[in-house]
Amino acid sequence: MRRIAIWFSLLFSLVLPTYVHAAKLAIVIDDLGYRAMPPALSTLPAEVSISILPDTPFDLATARQAGQEQRDTLLHMPMEPLRQAPLELTTLTGKMSQAELQQTLRRALSRVPNAVAMNNHMGSALTQNTKAMNWVMDILNEQGVNFLDSRTTAKSVALKQARAQGVPALRRHIFLDHFRTPQFVRQQLKQAVRRAKRDGYAIAIGHPYPVTLATLEEQLPGLAEQNVQLVRISSLYP
Repeated sequence: MRRIAIWFSLLFSLVLPTYVHAAKLAIVIDDLGYRAMPPALSTLPAEVSISILPDTPFDLATARQAGQEQRDTLLHMPMEPLRQAPLELTTLTGKMSQAELQQTLRRALSRVPNAVAMNNHMGSALTQNTKAMNWVMDILNEQGVNFLDSRTTAKSVALKQARAQGVPALRRHIFLDHFRTPQFVRQQLKQAVRRAKRDGYAIAIGHPYPVTLATLEEQLPGLAEQNVQLVRISSLYP
């Protein structure tokens, strides 16, 4: 009987996917909406999520296509930065009243139907503003939308305020492509893998640059060999 039990145990371990106890890696590609979904992005695994800027020419079309591809979508909500920079058409700022900020956010959410979460675009100023973040989290709570802090500043209070108000919230760990070279994207992806193995999961954010998408296409098939599972961002929320 003992031999049979050992044999079944060995067989079971061979049949099970190697990622049963794997570290988890979620990847979000930001800044969608100004152009149609890049074909190179559509060919990536459906576990790669996308985040769409509201009130852009292809926001609704991209959200529809992501749904057809069974891909998680996020609202990539523009927020006020510390440094002077061109702002998106729809940007939350510290000068807005509560009513104006919340109405703007509700409209933005309507441009990305079925968003599983919202993450900030820029926002190094607004994500430090506790009052504004409370107003944001009120709407996410109301709409049943999760939050992902892009962490454009180490001084962000957004994650803390989200959790204080009961909004399921996560944070970005690695940016993949602030230098647009294959070598840099590979290096950042390796950092994300190390983080995932250390903490059990990691979240990386990139952009729809050709070099980013090509490097992900090249590198993602090798994750399983490293005992890392690519997962949808929605699977990491409690």
